[in-house]
Amino acid sequence: MIRCPRMLVLPALMVAAAACLLVPCHGTPLEWEYAVTLRTKIQFMDSSWQTIATAAHEFDELSALTFDETEELIYFNDLKHKNGSIFSLRRDALAATHVAEQAIKRTGNESVGGLAYDPLNRNLFWSDTQQRKIFFASIDSEVGETPKVLVDLSQEGGRPDGVAVDVCRRKLYWTNSNITHPSVERIDLDGSNRTVIISTNIDMPKGIVVDQLSDRLFWIDDLKGVFFAVESSRMDGSDRQVVLKDKHHEPLNLAVTNDAIYWTDRTTKAVWSHPKVPPVKVTTTARPVEMEDTTDPSESKPDSDPEPVPEECPLVRVANLSEEARGIVARTGFYQRLQKDAHCASIVRKVKQRLDEKSRKQSSSLLDEKIAQLERDHCMNGGSYIPNSDLCICPPGFKGSRCEIRECHNYCVHGTCQMSEQAYPKCYCQPGFSGERCEISKCSGLCLNGGHCRLVGENEEQEPSCECPPRFGGARCEQNSTEICSLFCRLLKHEPVIYVPFGCHSICEELAQENSTNIAIPQYQHLDVCLTPNVWTSSVIIILVVGIVLSLLLVAIIVHGVRRLYKPKRPRIRKTFVVRKQARTNSAGDTPLTNRPLATEQCEITIENCCNMNICETPCFDPKLVEQTLAKSSCKEDKKILIHNMEDDLY
Repeated sequence: MIRCPRMLVLPALMVAAAACLLVPCHGTPLEWEYAVTLRTKIQFMDSSWQTIATAAHEFDELSALTFDETEELIYFNDLKHKNGSIFSLRRDALAATHVAEQAIKRTGNESVGGLAYDPLNRNLFWSDTQQRKIFFASIDSEVGETPKVLVDLSQEGGRPDGVAVDVCRRKLYWTNSNITHPSVERIDLDGSNRTVIISTNIDMPKGIVVDQLSDRLFWIDDLKGVFFAVESSRMDGSDRQVVLKDKHHEPLNLAVTNDAIYWTDRTTKAVWSHPKVPPVKVTTTARPVEMEDTTDPSESKPDSDPEPVPEECPLVRVANLSEEARGIVARTGFYQRLQKDAHCASIVRKVKQRLDEKSRKQSSSLLDEKIAQLERDHCMNGGSYIPNSDLCICPPGFKGSRCEIRECHNYCVHGTCQMSEQAYPKCYCQPGFSGERCEISKCSGLCLNGGHCRLVGENEEQEPSCECPPRFGGARCEQNSTEICSLFCRLLKHEPVIYVPFGCHSICEELAQENSTNIAIPQYQHLDVCLTPNVWTSSVIIILVVGIVLSLLLVAIIVHGVRRLYKPKRPRIRKTFVVRKQARTNSAGDTPLTNRPLATEQCEITIENCCNMNICETPCFDPKLVEQTLAKSSCKEDKKILIHNMEDDLY
């Protein structure tokens, strides 16, 4: 019985370590095992699927990628780049960074679906889903060279998607994802012997990969509905097997290692894996799938000896990604492991010879390279060193004995400097400036007599305009209104019918105050109707004041009359004179204390309750009945009440 491994991911570092016994290895801290293209970057991961580096951040729409294990180069595609279609990414071990360079120039509206590389002839193969063709080009050719067409499916309605190169057998495999007649096909790398190897029981094949270790093909089939499958076959399409079938994935590309299969899923934004074992009938999320009968019925085993049923293996989500997952590659180390393979030994040997020859050339030229490096260091900014004369030939835009001076440095005062076709610095001035070095301002010295200059218009069409102070005018504020008006005012003195500008009236008034003999003030009779009359004359003010005073006096009289009407008059207190005769001498009621000696006739004034306040200091109060203003009584009754309330009787 076949058992699923506990660890689905093979420690590829062990494989790489074993490979080092055959070929010298130069490992770096940025060593990676898997690379995945997201929409805006390439993400590198180690054997445990931990992210260790990212690259190609300057691109916007990455899609397919492939890997050259012989020279540690990654080739990838950017769908939105204006100049290039396919780029190479190499790692700078000294700077621990990645450098992207253009490999294939963009020729039109390419839409790369799959990408593959042939390390023997150093050719790139890619499928164009828009033009429905498969192209190839050498990476050693010129950048502007037009790619060649290997397969044209546009006439037959095909749609090439995934591509893979069989390096050992010198063939190219691709998937035709046209849903009306899908297929898996192959062709020789020279463009001959095109063959359809799979054309039945297939819906929409996507990515495809050649596994040199097992001599088998693996491809993804996007089935109808929500299902998908990963299938496998031999190189000629025989022994077809369903590795797994599941649902709710939208796989694009896949990679194969020694014991596992990995694919990218756009729906979950993740990388999934499954063991690379003989076909299984059941997964954890799919129903059992009947195996396709590809063997001869006569060779089938008896019913008494059934085949063992493989154990169920779940799908494993090995990496969660921040963006939509697209292409994927993995290290296989097949160059080291297939040196004795019957099909691959000769190819590996040729590749190794090419690399060794390249290494010898690099070693032999190491001294020359060091000398050239010293020469490059002497001549800065890309200058060419002439040993015989010890001179530097500077590139356009630089000068000096070592090409250390940039000609555009501080050349333009108010503008941008660029080198012309004649290798001279040229300035593109900012709005409002001109001159060879943009040193002249359009407003400089334009406005006179304290005028303010400003630019009017938009962008390059801006023109200077002057805002003049009072009594100045003209395009540059050069016209003095005072001097001009003084001439008109003097002429008006001698020629009364001369026309004087309207604005000169106030100026002529000021000048007339200083020199009235030679200055005349213009009169604009036709504008009298527009003047506002002065209504506040002296007569109006006098009438207004008199009216206000009379009104206040009338109000005071009315108030006083009302008060007098509702409050009665106070009774007038009159003096009382009492005349007494001489008292009897021996009166029984008289005593010395009560009867003082008196004159014959004596007049005495009773002032106890007097209100005149001139003889006594007794305060005067109105009786209570008098305070009742609403009570109506006669004057005699008021007197009686007043006399009745006196404290003392008359003598």
